[in-house]
Amino acid sequence: MAPRDKLTLPTLSALPSSNRLPATHPAASRTLSRLSRPALLTLVQEWLKTSNQTTCAPYLGGGETEEDTTYSVARSLEELREAYRELQERKGGKKEIVERILEGDWRHGVSLRQLAMADAQYLLDHPTSQRWAALKLVRVSTTAEGDTERPLPRFHAPTFLRNLQQEIGSMAKAHYNLTRMASLPIILLRICIYESPYSSQVSMTKKASTQILGASTTLYLAFPDNTPCVYVSLAGSAGQSNSGDGKSLRKLVIDALPKAFSRPRERYALKPTSLSAKSLAALVALRGPGRSNAAAGGWSIFADGTIEQSPLTGSAPASTWMPNNNEDKENAGITGQDKGSQKRRNVFDEEAEKQQKKRRLIAQARFGPTHPKDSSACIERLEAQLEDPFSRSADAEEDELSAMPATTAPIARKGRRSTISILEDSTEDHTNEEEPESSKGWAPNVQMVFSGTDIFSGIRKLVESGAIDGKKMPGWMTGENAVSIGVVRNGRIRGNKGSGF
Repeated sequence: MAPRDKLTLPTLSALPSSNRLPATHPAASRTLSRLSRPALLTLVQEWLKTSNQTTCAPYLGGGETEEDTTYSVARSLEELREAYRELQERKGGKKEIVERILEGDWRHGVSLRQLAMADAQYLLDHPTSQRWAALKLVRVSTTAEGDTERPLPRFHAPTFLRNLQQEIGSMAKAHYNLTRMASLPIILLRICIYESPYSSQVSMTKKASTQILGASTTLYLAFPDNTPCVYVSLAGSAGQSNSGDGKSLRKLVIDALPKAFSRPRERYALKPTSLSAKSLAALVALRGPGRSNAAAGGWSIFADGTIEQSPLTGSAPASTWMPNNNEDKENAGITGQDKGSQKRRNVFDEEAEKQQKKRRLIAQARFGPTHPKDSSACIERLEAQLEDPFSRSADAEEDELSAMPATTAPIARKGRRSTISILEDSTEDHTNEEEPESSKGWAPNVQMVFSGTDIFSGIRKLVESGAIDGKKMPGWMTGENAVSIGVVRNGRIRGNKGSGF
C-alpha cells in the first residue's frame, strides 16, 4: 500500500523562517543575483555561523559527488567556510557564487530567512533603492482629558508581530524578519506576503510556483528609536511592481499597523506627515529623535547649538553665528606691493565679489550654516501646488479700462461669470451683488515640481549664484517646513492629503 501524503491544514500562524523554497524557484535566483560578489560571500559566511544553523543550514554529506550536480557535498561547516574564504581571496564573477549556492551547498532549498537576509543586505548596500514615507502614530479621540498627555506605546517587536499576524493571518500568510541597522537608530522589518492559506513546508514545496506574487508583496517598515513615526516603503520603488493584487495586500498590511499598536480602550492611527524620501537618513533627520524635526533650514542654528538663546528672544544674538570669510583673514598679511596690485583691480570685479559674498551670507541665513555636501536631509522630489489668488494692482485695471474702445460698455457684475470663477466659488452663494473678499482675484492652477539629487541644496546654489533672490524667496523653498508635498496658501505651505497613500 502506497504511503499517504501528509495532511496540510490552513492555520493563522506566520510562516516559519526554516521553511525552504526549492533552489530552482525563480525568487531564489532573482534575490541572490541582485547582490554583488563581495556581498554574496559575506552573506554566506553569515549563514555558516553556528547560531544560524537552525534556519540556514547547508547541505552536508560524506564528500561524494552526486550524478546530477557538479559540486561535491561538503563534510562539515568548517570545510565550507574554508572554501568560501578561498573564493574571497581570488577574483571572479558573482555568477559562480550563485550557482554554487543553488546547485551545490544549498541544493535542498533556500530558507525564508536566507532570502530575507539577502534582501536586507541589498537594502544596506543600496540605501536609495526604496522610497519611504513617514507616518506619525497619533492617538484616536479619547474620553478622558488626561489621556492626550499619556506617552505613546513603546515598540516591542514580539508583541507587535503577534498582533499584526492576528490581523492579517486570516487573509494571507506572511514571513517577518527584523534587522537592526548599524548606521542608523532604526529597526527594519521586512514583511513578505505569500498567497497561500498554509504555513507548512509541504505546501511550499508543492505550490511554490504559484505562491509568490512577486516583489510587490514585499513591504519594508522602519521603526526609529524614541520617535512616534513609522517609515513605510512605497509601492512603485525599485524592484516592485504595481499590480492590483500587490496593492491590495500592501493596503491590508498598512491598515493593520495601527491596530497592532492599539489596545482595549486605547486606539491609535497613522497620520501622513507629507514627507517622503529615498534616504532613511533624511527621514531620521527630519522625522527622527533629534532636535532637527522642527528646526530645519535657517532655524537649524538653534537645534545644533550654534545659538544658545531661544528663537523667541526679541534681541539680536550677542555673537554672530555666520562664519568669517577666509579672504578677510588672508588680507591681513598682505604686503604693500600686493596691496598696490589689488587697488589696480577692476571696480566691476570688486563689486561682483561683494555681491557674491552677500548672496552667500543670505544663503547661509536662509538655509543654515551646514554645507550642502555635509547635509543628511536630502529630499529628491518636492511638489507644491500654489493656491494663492492672483493679485492685480489698481493701476493695471485703470490701464485696461482706458485701452478699451469708448463704445464698449462696462462689464456688469451680474452677468455670466467665467468658468474659472464658477469652479472656484461653486459652493458659495452668488446671488448677492457684491462678491466676497476671497473672490476678488482668481487663483491659477499652478503646480511646481522640483526633482533632483538634493532639492534644497540645489536651490541654495541658485541663490548663491544670483539666479534666485534669497530675500524674496518664500520659506517653503528653503526646506524649513520639512515636507516634500503640500499646498501653498498665503505664502505658507501645509501638508497635502494623501502623501503617498
